[in-house]
Amino acid sequence: MDSRDLAADSIAGADRREAAADRYLLKALQKPDLDLVMATGKVVLYQNREYLLRQGEIGDGIHIILSGVVESTYCGPQGRELMLSTWQSGDFVGAPYVLGNHRHSWSARAVGRVEAQHLDQKAIRALIAQSPGFAIALIECLGFKGETYSTLAQTLGGQKVAERLMLLLVKLSENAALADDGSVQLGRITQANLARMIGATRQSISLVLGRLQDEGIISTWPTKMVVNDLPALRRQLDD
Repeated sequence: MDSRDLAADSIAGADRREAAADRYLLKALQKPDLDLVMATGKVVLYQNREYLLRQGEIGDGIHIILSGVVESTYCGPQGRELMLSTWQSGDFVGAPYVLGNHRHSWSARAVGRVEAQHLDQKAIRALIAQSPGFAIALIECLGFKGETYSTLAQTLGGQKVAERLMLLLVKLSENAALADDGSVQLGRITQANLARMIGATRQSISLVLGRLQDEGIISTWPTKMVVNDLPALRRQLDD
């Protein structure tokens, strides 16, 4: 299956496009606009731990993820790395500035094998001029990313590890697809990743997750997590 097939699969219906319009750039596009985007730019393959972009480097456009998982990380002045978020097929990295002369505020690297469509600034400007649908979808996705990082900042401001972790899990669940049974699969996320995302120790994360699992609210595996009862998780924050 080539990149065009992957992209076509991502827009199986109008309802799915509308539901994902604020997050997934390709899913928000009608087929003519999608074909135009896929005919523009360049498909690039990245191996595990390879960087799509690096903090401090001058930016040049965006990378739309066609397959695989990408993590965004920030490295502080003392060399401590903080994980900001993970992005999957349909998301893009390269925000917040996608045009103009700027340096990346954080890095993005592959978690496993990743295929991405790179649209440089010249390509983005051409697409904006040719496709109002692309322009609108890009603005909506930038809004979603801004909200995501704003939530992260609020989460880090929480006083207790348990509160910060549950806020993060609720937000990740709200951004993920809901299964028929009402559960939410968060995908390739580990205790170490969660600890890095909220600035906590892995041991403290393990204790909170263990309690949530004992109560049946979540289920955990080495590289994935499922939220079985999102309403119950929300209620934890009110207690």
